[in-house]
Amino acid sequence: MVTGERWQKVSIVRDRLVIWGASDQCRVNYPILKQLGCQIEALIDDTANKRSPFDDVPIYVGEQGLDAFLQATEIGGLGFIVAIGNPFGHVRMKLHCLMKEKGLLPVSFADPTALICKTASHGEGLQVMPAAIVHNDVKIGDQCIINTRALVEHDCVLKDGVEIGPGAVLCGRVRVGENSWIGANATIKPRVVIGDNSIIGAGAVVVTDIPSNVVAVGAPAKVIRENPKHE
Repeated sequence: MVTGERWQKVSIVRDRLVIWGASDQCRVNYPILKQLGCQIEALIDDTANKRSPFDDVPIYVGEQGLDAFLQATEIGGLGFIVAIGNPFGHVRMKLHCLMKEKGLLPVSFADPTALICKTASHGEGLQVMPAAIVHNDVKIGDQCIINTRALVEHDCVLKDGVEIGPGAVLCGRVRVGENSWIGANATIKPRVVIGDNSIIGAGAVVVTDIPSNVVAVGAPAKVIRENPKHE
């Protein structure tokens, strides 16, 4: 990451990590984390008989597998990352709470090429991909993902479990509700509010507020169906 008067570095609070999720999000995160000096100790995934994508990292199945791993290792100093993309922000949040209860510490990270303004703030478990930009006074909740070349402009608010797709643009003072997903290359007009648990389709242009629990697509974006709420 470029450091200087305007930009902050996301601190790696633990460099020994457990990653829950062993599919594409994990594969994207892995080289960034290795570049940042992290050691991946184990992968956890709910899919039985899944192979680890990395020859040097063992994989365990579900909470029972996590417990078995933790019984055989030193928990002190272990951090965790939940590598599960949306529309599963609600799953990231549940696993976030589960792993904290087991004594692991949530880790935030950003690719070295990302830019995050020093006046921006974020919660636990942030994941920022290459060339993303987060501008002045942005507020980001827990377990959010900001993908490659996404732009989050000044004074935006991202609630817990949000994912911003590759190349998406959030203009100033946009608010995105819990567990919502902004698709790749979508553009959100200034001051628009996106509700909780909603999906904005790839390439959409959002010029008016979008309610909770819906899918909206097109230019201008229109609601096409409901998105069932996950409890």
